[in-house]
Amino acid sequence: MRGAFFIVILIAMLIVGILTIKDMKTETEEGVTREKSVEKAEEAARQVEEAMDRIKKSAKNVEIPSYE
Repeated sequence: MRGAFFIVILIAMLIVGILTIKDMKTETEEGVTREKSVEKAEEAARQVEEAMDRIKKSAKNVEIPSYE
């Protein structure tokens, strides 16, 4: 009985895995695959991090005037 339970669980996991892989390969409305979307998102995140680093660097170099 225990073995049959594990076999059923393995078959269910296999079906879920296959459906997930098929879903990842489908195209979005714009015709861009999900993998491309993830790659574009990673590139955008990298560009944002670079911009934030530049902003932090320039903020450190700013001199605040003293009104004393």
